[in-house]
Amino acid sequence: MKKIALYNRKGGVGKSTTTINLAHVYARQGLRVLVIDADDQASTTNGLGLTDDYDGKVLLDCLMEEHDPFYVPIEQVIVTCEYENGTIHLVPTRRSASPTGLTSQLGYEYRLSEELARLEEFFDICLIDCPGSTSALNPYARCALVAQDRIIMPVQMQKFSMDAVYTAPEELEEMKRYKADIHIAAFIPTMVSARSKGDVNTVEELNELGQEVGIPVLTTIPYILKIQSLQRESRPVIDHKSPATDAYLQLAEEVRAL
Repeated sequence: MKKIALYNRKGGVGKSTTTINLAHVYARQGLRVLVIDADDQASTTNGLGLTDDYDGKVLLDCLMEEHDPFYVPIEQVIVTCEYENGTIHLVPTRRSASPTGLTSQLGYEYRLSEELARLEEFFDICLIDCPGSTSALNPYARCALVAQDRIIMPVQMQKFSMDAVYTAPEELEEMKRYKADIHIAAFIPTMVSARSKGDVNTVEELNELGQEVGIPVLTTIPYILKIQSLQRESRPVIDHKSPATDAYLQLAEEVRAL
């Protein structure tokens, strides 16, 4: 099972949208897909069809210490989401399940990795949606970054999102006490408007940076106007014929090849 963490401390850059659409692409290809919603905004959970009133077990429950009376094995947290064109298995979260209490557990950073170790033979790919907003300090993000095999960084073509690109190596350096080999494997330009000179220039800047530091820049994901209505219906972008659909199909192949 390849474990991919979608990471960027800046929120609103397309991490959840990318997670959801990659999951749907892989499911339609017949792969056994596991999605971990490690963002306590629960956007991926909602985007895969679970509503805000979902009261089942969530990610936080399986990150407790095993002797904790509230601990639940990850196998009992997974929700099977059936779609017309495939199946996605989800470890959901909800906004009320704050991970801050995990910090009182010694070694909590390794808990997701320990839980996922039991699932290695049952899934082909695991996509982990990391939280934004100083996410390297977030307990969920720490667990995700320790558990991952590859980190890919969605980047919106705006100043604050690009600022996060430049500061990411320093943020990840602090995590090397838990996992020695931790680095960004690729950048993904997201929500790019071909009509915006600023977006085009920023894509060029990201490509230049990628060449300079040896990090590949994957397929550009264009912005589509219909994204909001698709999200409200819990439908992936690939359900809508657009350049973004072709981009996500290409991106899925690139991510698998990392």
